[in-house]
Amino acid sequence: MTMDPKKKILIIDDEDMLRETVILALGHAGFAAEGLADSTRAFDAIKKGRPDLVLLDLYMPEVSGFELCRRLKADPETKAIPVVMFTGSNETVDVISGISAGAFEYITKPIDGEALIAKIQSLLGGPQPSKEKP
Repeated sequence: MTMDPKKKILIIDDEDMLRETVILALGHAGFAAEGLADSTRAFDAIKKGRPDLVLLDLYMPEVSGFELCRRLKADPETKAIPVVMFTGSNETVDVISGISAGAFEYITKPIDGEALIAKIQSLLGGPQPSKEKP
């Protein structure tokens, strides 16, 4: 019997504590999660690592989440990778800009860890919580 490979999630966020907390929560939920604080290296890391989904903060030093998302969606090798904007801004202009840049979904911080996992599981059809029999 072969097991399904874990879905790979890449979290790109310059907030170390948040990024590490999300990686830990996703790992416990059955995902293979990794993180990057450096948005300048993210494009190459995504091309090389081929994650199943990217959680991307909008406001990063150097390369913004908007710009990185546009680059990913313009590249034939990465355009099919779903990008989820994961940011503290719920300003309408940012939501519209994120979706216009090619984001698949827009999630505002803070979000409960279980709610984030449920959202990602729904987006990917990824590992579902086990259902205990009565």
